[in-house]
Amino acid sequence: MKLVSKFYLMTISIILLLNSCVETHDTFSCKELVSSKGEKIYINTLNWGMTDDKQYTIVSGDKNRLEERKDTINGVRGLNPFIYKFSNDTLTVFFQKGKKIDFKQEFNTIELNYISLENKNYIELLSSAKMGKGGYHLAPE
Repeated sequence: MKLVSKFYLMTISIILLLNSCVETHDTFSCKELVSSKGEKIYINTLNWGMTDDKQYTIVSGDKNRLEERKDTINGVRGLNPFIYKFSNDTLTVFFQKGKKIDFKQEFNTIELNYISLENKNYIELLSSAKMGKGGYHLAPE
C-alpha cells in the first residue's frame, strides 16, 4: 500500500510540475469595420484557456478594447456568440433568442441593430455565415 501512495504522490508532483511549465497566452483578434464617412468600429474578441475555448466578444470604437480580460464590461461571453452583417453604415447583430446582447455603444455614423432569432432561423443564418454567403459573418472571423 505504501508503494502505491508514493507512486500517486510522485505522479501528482510530475503533473503539477509539467502544468507549471506550460505557459498559455490569451488570443486577441480585432475586425475593423469602416463607415462611408470614415468612422471605424471594431469587433474585438479575446480567447483564452488551453485550447482558446473561452471567449469574450465586444463591439467598440476602441481598437484595443478587450485586449485583456479585466476589461469585459458589456462583452458577450461564449464561443461565436453572434452573427453580424455590415452594410450601408449599419451593423446588424443576429443572436439566438434568450441571449442578452447589448454593447451599450453609440457611434457617430454607424447604426447598431440587434435582432433576436428563433433557434431554427439562427441555425439557417449560421450556415450562411459559415459559407460566407449574403454578407453574414461569425464573430469572430
